[in-house]
Amino acid sequence: MESAGFSKYRSWPVFCLFNLLLVSLLGILLRYKIAFSLPALDYKFLLNAHSHFAFSGWASTVIFTAFVYLLSRSGVTIRKIYSYQFLWAQSASYGMLLSFPFQGYGPVSIFFSVLSILFSYWFAVTYWKDITGSEIPVWIQRWVKAALLFFVLSSAGPFLLAYIMSRQVAAPRLYYNSVYLFLHFQYNGWFSFGVMALFFFSVWLYKVPLDKRNSRLFFILMTTACIPAYCLSLLWMDPPVWVSVIAAAAACLQLAALIILVRLVWQSRDQWRLLLSMQVKIFWGFSFIAFMIKLVLQALSVIPALGRLAFGFRAVIIGYLHLVVLGFISFFMIGFLLQEKMLHCISGFRRMSAGIFIAGVLINEILLVLQGLSAINYLSGALFPFLLFIAAIIMFAGLALLLIPEIFARRTVVISDSVSGGK
Repeated sequence: MESAGFSKYRSWPVFCLFNLLLVSLLGILLRYKIAFSLPALDYKFLLNAHSHFAFSGWASTVIFTAFVYLLSRSGVTIRKIYSYQFLWAQSASYGMLLSFPFQGYGPVSIFFSVLSILFSYWFAVTYWKDITGSEIPVWIQRWVKAALLFFVLSSAGPFLLAYIMSRQVAAPRLYYNSVYLFLHFQYNGWFSFGVMALFFFSVWLYKVPLDKRNSRLFFILMTTACIPAYCLSLLWMDPPVWVSVIAAAAACLQLAALIILVRLVWQSRDQWRLLLSMQVKIFWGFSFIAFMIKLVLQALSVIPALGRLAFGFRAVIIGYLHLVVLGFISFFMIGFLLQEKMLHCISGFRRMSAGIFIAGVLINEILLVLQGLSAINYLSGALFPFLLFIAAIIMFAGLALLLIPEIFARRTVVISDSVSGGK
């Protein structure tokens, strides 16, 4: 149930969903440009806008919103500073959205990118202090603080990239590894640990039985593996043996953590069945599956032959990135917003909308896998761009249908509040 302390921020979840809709719209434009033609827009510039806004406008914003909600649910009075941070983050996100399509990495887009990084520092420091003084159990605080730490650490990638570009260093490997540094600590750090923090917060909030020893071990394995797991992103360049050994060790730690998580979820399955609505079960179920696939794929990339296939074909890389952002992060976060009644769509309509969006994501992933297999086997894939364009439209339609009644519901609440205030 939405916390009373969070009620004045109830537009934030809707704003998050609207940002995801814009990410989906950019995806449609990208797919259209590949399948047909769109000379007015540069593909690389548009891709930069799509990826940056997906990270800052959607994933980071929705985790930020959920973290603020987490404080309110634990009885902490939400400080005004978070409203300023939300405004700062959205200004940076929309600045990148409006500048990247027209100049790529230019003065304006870089300025807003720096603003986004400064937001991560500001939020991390502020939230670290607030959650430390809250009544949230320490074992959940550890997940939150690890997420914040990796959020800040991910900024090393853009700064290294800026140095390379400003100095015009001719080092393609260093360039790509800087990009992978940012991606790793966003995907496997900030996003993943943020989701786990919210999951275990739900465990605590709804008093779901939990094996504390195994949950502690799961955290230790995940945090121990996170930094070394960056070596998995270096395997594409045939690194020294020691890098491969570290990568393999990190992959093993992650697989061990996955086994423990599966046991934790399985042991409390009956409680989750009673607690969650059907929509949330579906969203979180697919999110859990996506997380499992993510860790298994990372482990398989240690095998040289499979690693070359993973890094050598664009469709495989795109499929993996979408698996994490859409399958793991987005499915979980939408489920979380629904579970906590932060979205108030009509039940029947919501089921249909959610079903369309989920179908679009699944179709998109299946097509990307098939496209990757076709490329690996040197088969014709002329039809895939058109089919992926259709999948992008389906995802957009599902999100739009999920969002439209939510906007009307919020408008009705605003009008009702105004009338009540007038009386």
